Amino acid sequence: MPMTTRPNALLTDSSGVAEGGSAVERHEAIVVGAGSAGLAAACALNKRGFETIVIEASGAVGARWQTRYAELRLNSWRPMSKLQGKGMARSCGRNPSRDDVLAYLDDFANRHRIRVKFNTTLVKVQRSGALWRLETSTHPLLARYLVIATGWDAVPVSPQWPGRETFTAELIHSSDFRSARAYRDQDVLVVGGGNSGIDIAGHLVKAGARVSVSMRSAPNLARRDVFGVPGQPLLVLLTDHLPIKLADLSFSITQRLTFGNLRRFGVPRAPEGPYASYWHRGTNPAVDDGFIAALKRGIATVVAEVQSLDGADVMLVDGTCLQPQSVICATGYRRGLEPLVGHLGVLQADGVPICHSGAPEHPLAQRLYFCGMWAPFSGQIRVGPIHARRIARAAARDRQSSGH
Repeated sequence: MPMTTRPNALLTDSSGVAEGGSAVERHEAIVVGAGSAGLAAACALNKRGFETIVIEASGAVGARWQTRYAELRLNSWRPMSKLQGKGMARSCGRNPSRDDVLAYLDDFANRHRIRVKFNTTLVKVQRSGALWRLETSTHPLLARYLVIATGWDAVPVSPQWPGRETFTAELIHSSDFRSARAYRDQDVLVVGGGNSGIDIAGHLVKAGARVSVSMRSAPNLARRDVFGVPGQPLLVLLTDHLPIKLADLSFSITQRLTFGNLRRFGVPRAPEGPYASYWHRGTNPAVDDGFIAALKRGIATVVAEVQSLDGADVMLVDGTCLQPQSVICATGYRRGLEPLVGHLGVLQADGVPICHSGAPEHPLAQRLYFCGMWAPFSGQIRVGPIHARRIARAAARDRQSSGH
């Protein structure tokens, strides 16, 4: 897809203070990351009159969406999967595709005249007096207000099984999975029963692959629609505002009515409900797009956890040996913020920002904000503008009180 937001089309750099005899480019506000959350943050700051640029490590807006698999569709409902202002067109359907999202982000950046510095990777953030100094892959930058919006899925996490280095079949992370069509007539092992794993498994079955899913623990399961109605509004309006125990109970009842008892198919009841699991570990329910039906028909299977790899063999903890042609690890991501801001004392032990809901900022790092790093599982995209508005309001109050 051609990108219309180019490095020099809308960007007008401003030179800043001199440090050590060399000029350092300075901006009032800098947003790191040109995904949906970063674009939302830049838009909100622009509307408040902040001189703002976005720096982006890749050469395009929404770069991670470009690398997602072709069959991917949003689990969230189109009207509730939008940034500020105009949403995606009705022609995108109830659950927009990967390409729909890419086109929307590109159009959003251009409509709101968001200035983006492409091919600029953030290396580290440091204090420089009352400003933030960004060491990047190109040159240092200074900003009074800094927003980190690099995403929850910045760093893929793959299991380090014994024998991995000498495994002879294909072994990839789900972030490198491009299309189910390439796996037609293959034996494929998907490792991970979470959202990505169940979704990829469903697409592989439809494409004609022979699919097994290795689950360390049973997932909570959902469908995009609940009895023909989009499920996201129900989550937002009802269960997101209920106590965790009551929300989990309502979800459990809906799950049982939707899928039935899956224990005899190798999927026992999840050890805890989806809301408890989300708040304890940040784990979302797995949205099924055909895998469970395939499981019930006997054309897909659930197998035990992987123990090790040996040549062409995959050894499971129950002693079973598989010989798949491909292993796809849908084993999650880290935010990867430690090298950037870990030294500032603003991260939890798991790498999630302590102040992860936009604003207020951490007291140790005033005017440093995080956008899109945490959201209820009722929708990720819709939360970006919520965090962005909080950030813009907080920055505007600071600017007013400080006289800048």
